[in-house]
Amino acid sequence: MAPFSSHPVDTKHIFAFFSSFPVRSCEPNALPNIQQALNDTIYSCTTPASRERKKAEYRHTNPAGNLFGLSLAMSEVDRLAYVVKFIEFLCIVDGQNLTVDTDVMEDLPFREACIEHAILRQALYECYDNDHHGGRAVGSMKSFLRELRIELTGLDDPNTPLLLRTLDNSLRLRDSDDSEFKTLAEYIPYRKINFDYDFVCQLLRWGMKIPPAVQEDPLVRTYEHIIGVIVGLTNDFFSWEMERQQATDRIRNAISVLMKEHSVSELRAKLMLKEVIIEEERKAKELKDRIMSQPEGREQLKRYVTGMEFFASGYSFWCATCPRYHRPQSEERFVKHNNRL
Repeated sequence: MAPFSSHPVDTKHIFAFFSSFPVRSCEPNALPNIQQALNDTIYSCTTPASRERKKAEYRHTNPAGNLFGLSLAMSEVDRLAYVVKFIEFLCIVDGQNLTVDTDVMEDLPFREACIEHAILRQALYECYDNDHHGGRAVGSMKSFLRELRIELTGLDDPNTPLLLRTLDNSLRLRDSDDSEFKTLAEYIPYRKINFDYDFVCQLLRWGMKIPPAVQEDPLVRTYEHIIGVIVGLTNDFFSWEMERQQATDRIRNAISVLMKEHSVSELRAKLMLKEVIIEEERKAKELKDRIMSQPEGREQLKRYVTGMEFFASGYSFWCATCPRYHRPQSEERFVKHNNRL
């Protein structure tokens, strides 16, 4: 199958959006599939009327565009819903949508969060299918992931086992470092892990039906790294106002790292971060030009690189426009506001 048809997005009217990448959206045609996948994930992994469900729904109220319509313009029609489910699932696991009722991952102390991730990973293995222990926080998510694994296994795609192994490794690593970072250079590898970036790349390739061998190209590896830096730091740039209000022992953001590294104000650190992102985009565009100028026969490689650029641009545009980051609220205000909806 081919991707859903997509169209260019006019970004000039969004002052906060500073990316030079082009943005495309498949939302008009793909939205029913996206919405069904979101409903399946959110309603399976959260409880009715809970704070985590309200936060998940709030995340997808961006009038400028749907997160997945903007970032997955090149996913194949028959794969898009699965890609949406995995990414939304990881957003929930990240602790953004889990509350004390189910014991938030981000609210849990570091060591307990590591244990919860270990319990969750059991869902990726058939030998644990009769083990229904859900820990303190991950019972419903474990059941959802198990069912998703079984469904994907039924597709009989030889690349699915690699996808699931990559997810297992990502869940194992995502909360494995409790360090305080002194420099941005130290922080970036952690940020990519916390973004589940290796899995996201594998998932994008799987969703586009790109052969895994494409990843072995040195230029692709370099391009993936640059895009990973861009999306991770862009999220930090736009989510800072929300994250700084969170009551957690694990706030990780490039702005706070730069403030410490260079002994600068918050405003100066934010400007420095923007400059870093712009420079990484320059590198990405230069490298993409080299890749696209390669001889015929490298079409899968070129298609993947184009899909990665659209992923980064769509995600950046969503970060620049979503209410979640631009109208941050305290927990008390958030619950009161959503109870009126």
